[in-house]
Amino acid sequence: MQHFVRARTLQGFGELVRKLDADPAHILTRAGLDPDVLSRSDDWIPFRSVLVAYQTAAIVTGCESLGIQLSNQRDLGFLGPLVLIFKYSDDLESGLLSITRYLSVHTTGFTPVLQSDASNVSWRIVMPDAYRAHADQWMEESLLTAIKLLRVFLGETYVPMAVAIRHGANAGTEYHRHFGTQIDFLAPFDGLVIARDDLNVRNPVGDREVFQFLMGYLDSRVLRANEDLHGAIRSLLRKLIPTGKFSIGVVADQIGVHQRTLQRRLSAAGLTYAELLDESRAELAREFLTTSNLPMVNLAYMLGYADQSAFNHAFKRWYGTTPRAWRSANQK
Repeated sequence: MQHFVRARTLQGFGELVRKLDADPAHILTRAGLDPDVLSRSDDWIPFRSVLVAYQTAAIVTGCESLGIQLSNQRDLGFLGPLVLIFKYSDDLESGLLSITRYLSVHTTGFTPVLQSDASNVSWRIVMPDAYRAHADQWMEESLLTAIKLLRVFLGETYVPMAVAIRHGANAGTEYHRHFGTQIDFLAPFDGLVIARDDLNVRNPVGDREVFQFLMGYLDSRVLRANEDLHGAIRSLLRKLIPTGKFSIGVVADQIGVHQRTLQRRLSAAGLTYAELLDESRAELAREFLTTSNLPMVNLAYMLGYADQSAFNHAFKRWYGTTPRAWRSANQK
């Protein structure tokens, strides 16, 4: 099954790669991503492609600490509403559990797990091995970001008891300078080891009323097992339509479910594949007309229409005018 993440997870990526004298568009393309996602933060994009983009960027730039540098240069805003519900939680434990509960509004690519023993607790990042094989840079970024989250409750100088990382150390990275604590490489899990008592630390700015409001908001948006098919399918269709291979069967294969399962889930959500295809074509048509000078017959073909007449009819239904008139009025 393919998993997804909001494109806002790439916040700061383009700036960092350019700072390291490389082209972020080239790297994203190599990873299978449309470079335009950098300006479409709410889009769903394949989680694996983000992992590959981080790894590729580290290789292309020669920067073995790329993930760490990305975490250092950006704030927690890329987590979207997750960081808000964490910041207004009563105590650290409820904050961490809230992230676990609502993570799927941001990604379905991994699972955060709180695991306890007699004296300590580990906050672990669990993902399929097929993803972990490409996740070294992403994992270092995420573990450093996790420490920044803990500091919301535990103070700016806080460091965990230990950091566990499943991969080996990169020779050129000064890990202790960035993490400030013991780092166990080739560990059996990825995560942070923290004192059990830290879970009970109260949040000085916790607000029960705001927290309850945010819970209601996130409950209305929460994804469970890729149930937000609307965003996921539209993101896929934007990539697939220009290839000419965008049947519901192809989309079902991309998501990792049977076609009949996809149809049932769409029906349960009050959606149809035809509606999502129509919405995606409408968006792409507007973008193609604005950014290219391709003849109308070519645009019709790229959008999967048999002829220009069918494209003209659809465009007039969407926007109340012909594509030629729309281009004349809107192209810069």
